[in-house]
Amino acid sequence: MAKSAGEVAEAYFAHMRSGDPGVATLFHEDARLVGLGTIVSGRPAIAEFYAQSIRNASPAPRAAAPLAVEGNRVLAEVYIDLANGVTMHVVDLFEVDDGLIRTLTYFVSDHP
Repeated sequence: MAKSAGEVAEAYFAHMRSGDPGVATLFHEDARLVGLGTIVSGRPAIAEFYAQSIRNASPAPRAAAPLAVEGNRVLAEVYIDLANGVTMHVVDLFEVDDGLIRTLTYFVSDHP
């Protein structure tokens, strides 16, 4: 049975907090990662994006508010602590189909 949208988002954040580049396995093969004016398409490219991000910045998200779940969409407000001591305030919008992330769009309210 496929995981709910909320469970998928929670799994995503657990992978990120543990620095696990395997987070890309939570995405559909043709998923899209959208943010900061860029689109990363496909699981292989998303895997490389996360491997590089984890290697370079060790992003560690922590909840700023409870997840807002509506059907297959999840809105998450988080603070992301980076290895260099910077904290970013981010809103993530997940679209989940069949227990995998179809699209993750992230909005950064402040960027160093």
